[in-house]
Amino acid sequence: MRRHVRDGALAGLAGGAALALVLLFAGESTIGEAVTLEQRAHPGAAGGDMFSRGAQQAGGVAAAIVWGLCLGAVFAVAYFILRRHLATPSDWRAAVTLAGVGFLTVNLVPFLKYPGNPPSVGDPATISRRTILYLLMLAWSVVSTAGAWRLGRWLDGRHWPDHLRLPAVAGVYAALVVVGWIALPGSPDVVGAPATLVWRFRLASLGGTTAFWAVTGTVLGWLRLSAAGVKPFEALRSRAKLARSEP
Repeated sequence: MRRHVRDGALAGLAGGAALALVLLFAGESTIGEAVTLEQRAHPGAAGGDMFSRGAQQAGGVAAAIVWGLCLGAVFAVAYFILRRHLATPSDWRAAVTLAGVGFLTVNLVPFLKYPGNPPSVGDPATISRRTILYLLMLAWSVVSTAGAWRLGRWLDGRHWPDHLRLPAVAGVYAALVVVGWIALPGSPDVVGAPATLVWRFRLASLGGTTAFWAVTGTVLGWLRLSAAGVKPFEALRSRAKLARSEP
């Protein structure tokens, strides 16, 4: 378990760095525009920031990396628990598959119901309510994923063929997610910022989380292969040597 957690932390560290880079290069411009709009709407608040934009950017990068490290360790624990239940013999494929499920459950499903807004956009009085609603959607997303997984195992134990079992699981999962989307109220915040600004930030945020899960899953898979005695890049080195030896 300790080796798994260490590998997960390293993979999450790499994923957090990927997240920070995407947000820095793709999302920073929208944050700057949002701050400018806020200052124009409230001129008296201009210059009241405790930290400069450079310090805020550095803090955001550090927060993304620390967040990635912690979530990577949690992801490794989930991998350790669930690995034996996955049909694939490939540790790399298992890690990437679980990372895809993590992205779907933790990020994509809640995002589609409550997409984020740039800082300084929205009513500060609704922050607590928005946070509670988002956490409720996240919890329901986890429940939906767990329920679909348990249904898949139950049907597999009754020898349902894949062409029936997988559509049934996907249909139940989709139905559970839609129930959550319908049951929970919409965002209480009315966003007055330009739609292009808001959606550029949202897409950058979604791109960052996509990069995080893709990198984290890939790196954890490589580390798991290495722990099993497999050299992930040996095939590439062998091909390079073969190419150099050919006339």
